[in-house]
Amino acid sequence: MTAPIPLRPVVEARDLPPMLPDALRACFARGETGVAWAPDHDASAGAPAGVLGGPQASAWPHALSSPPPVNVPALCAVGPCWWYPSFGAVIGTDGALYNATVGEARHGSADLSAIPGVRSGGVTLAPPENAPVLEGGAVFLPWGAGFNYGHFVIDALPSILALEQAGLLKDAPLLAPRLTDWQRDLIAMAAPEVRLQEVDAPAVRLGRAVFATSMDHFLHHPNGLLAQLAERVTANAPKGGGARRIYLSRRGQSMRVMVGEAALERALRARGFTIVRPETLGARAQVALMRDAEIIVGASGAALANAVFLSRGARVIEVQPSNFTSQWVRAACRQVGVEWRGYVCASPCAAKTAPLLARLRRGFKFAFRPDLNDLLSFIDAALDAAPADPGPHHK
Repeated sequence: MTAPIPLRPVVEARDLPPMLPDALRACFARGETGVAWAPDHDASAGAPAGVLGGPQASAWPHALSSPPPVNVPALCAVGPCWWYPSFGAVIGTDGALYNATVGEARHGSADLSAIPGVRSGGVTLAPPENAPVLEGGAVFLPWGAGFNYGHFVIDALPSILALEQAGLLKDAPLLAPRLTDWQRDLIAMAAPEVRLQEVDAPAVRLGRAVFATSMDHFLHHPNGLLAQLAERVTANAPKGGGARRIYLSRRGQSMRVMVGEAALERALRARGFTIVRPETLGARAQVALMRDAEIIVGASGAALANAVFLSRGARVIEVQPSNFTSQWVRAACRQVGVEWRGYVCASPCAAKTAPLLARLRRGFKFAFRPDLNDLLSFIDAALDAAPADPGPHHK
């Protein structure tokens, strides 16, 4: 039995040897360790600040006058390591625990003990004894992106693009656990020339690995890389179906249940909206829907990541329960020239007000009930408003 080794947390931008991208490519080829930075590119200059409304707007914890944070991904090369595909985790054979690869995994397992072999509250690792061995490759899929559409679109896909632009995928495959069809389709649209290798194993021994720190919650601070990704995906997507107004329904979802959503859908249908259940569509169909849309409405959730595939000048209305606020959709919209409007309503309401079937579904967390007439007034104001100025288009 292999003796446990102590884990040593590594913050890549701080702890790895810094170098220019050309030197990093050579470093990766030799199986050595280093870090470089992707180009500094913020595509949000001149983007509309957004509009905030709803009865709980004053409780929104951000300020429209301040733009969301924008980060530049770091490109990281490391030597011999273990890769845990289902978690995205990369751990050096010397115990180096690479922070960006486990940032999302900590949300499902705070001490990382769900990762095979991690013990003692995340302090030691019992190395896998029978892991398959690969010469090396690029890791891009964090834990959350394994099942969440939003994290896949805004964390995983930009990571692929950053590595490709840096020339780090020329001689190395893109490594992933077993993927779903929608994940494969998005990769095919985002990076059609990249060689993808799926690995069905709990742990893999790699001779060398490369990854981008955008794996770790890039959706909270995207930069212009997201705009470049959106252009790439939409260029390779099917033609749109012509729908100009789209409502992204969550009636098939269980975590956050909007009470009265059926009535909202009826009112929006009367206003010319197409009602869409995103979970019933493949990735190509979802992207295609966005190509012709001028306005989309939806409650906070992963499907709103599709906003990045809208045309510049389009408009997004996000219904946010007051106990589930964020500005990740706003941040994404700013990078792609789309206007964001947030409607914040009181939440939660009594669980018993939600339909029984919704409450019985696995994963139910809470219910919320926006005032229908007030929400419709907010939507009507957006429909009547002049087209938004998307700001200058930076490629």
